[in-house]
Parts: sequence; C-alpha cells; structure tokens
Amino acid sequence: MTKLWYKATHQKDAYTSSWSAKEIVKIYLWKIVWLLFYRITPKHFFNRWRLFLLKMFGAQISGCPFVYSSSKIFAPWNLEIKHKACLGPRSEVYNLGPVIIHEMVTISQDCYICNGTHDLSKSSLPLMIGVIEIKSCVFIGAKALILPGLTIGEYAVIGAGSVVTKNVEPWVVVGGNPAKFIKKRIIKD
Repeated sequence: MTKLWYKATHQKDAYTSSWSAKEIVKIYLWKIVWLLFYRITPKHFFNRWRLFLLKMFGAQISGCPFVYSSSKIFAPWNLEIKHKACLGPRSEVYNLGPVIIHEMVTISQDCYICNGTHDLSKSSLPLMIGVIEIKSCVFIGAKALILPGLTIGEYAVIGAGSVVTKNVEPWVVVGGNPAKFIKKRIIKD
C-alpha cells in the first residue's frame, strides 16, 4: 500500500466540503457531459468519441484503450489509461486522485476502483486519497473492489467479487474478501 494523503487541510468538520468551488464546477460539468454525450453512445462505434471526451476533460490517454459507454469515471483529469486497456460495462472509477491503468489491462463488468477514503480517527472525517496503479496485462474479475493507494503488479489476476485491500504482487492470482493469494499465475501458450 502506498501512502495516502489528505485531499484538503482546511476541512473543519464532516459537513465541510474538501473540494474547492472550481473543482465542484468541473465535477458537475463533467457529469453533464457524461450524461448527455458519453453514456448514450453505442458500445463499439463511438469508443473514439468517448476517448475524445475524456481527453477534453484532462484524461491522459495513450494508444487506443476501450471504455464502455456504461463505465463511469468520476474525474477524467485524474485518469491515465494506456493502449488496449479495457474498462468494462458498468465499471466505476471513483478517482478522487490519480488512477493509472497500464497497457492491456482488463477491468471486467461492475468493478469499482476507489482511491478515496476518510480518516476515521478524526471527527472532521477528512478525505484521504492515494494513487492506484494497475500494471500491464492485469485481469480484474467482475464486481471486484480495489481500495485506495494500491498497486496491482504485472500479469496479476483479481478474482471476481474480490476486495483488494493490499498491494498485489506480479504474476499471482488473488481472490476473496479480503483478497488473498491463491496461486502463482502460469500462462501455458
């Protein structure tokens, strides 16, 4: 697990937003664009259009990843997605901070990637964020949950429905709640 940090140091209580007015406007503008121009596009024919919209809102995109129209990205300006990565149907990237998705990553349907949490040891419940990095050729099974500040190593497999609370080593298969080591991944091509 990498270090988490506070989103804002000015948060006085649990009812004060950790977002600036400028950030709130940007978030709502993206929500409107997502609703009107992203979500309604057909699955295959408008992938480049969806990538264009993400880029317009600051996403760093290299090559040609595939993002389903039903996928939801909270803050494109905090997203880096690389060639041949796939963000599956109804998957959600709740990226309050940086999320890096490397080449040829498959994020299956209904996955939830969240890099925000709250410091429960303080009464103001300040928002904490951390970088999530998903390295090359990772497969994340359906309905998996990836928590803040984690790195998923190359060629790792996250089993369906898993809750990943710790970093995942390269070339391993993990599963369960919390996700635990199952076996080494061996490709027999």
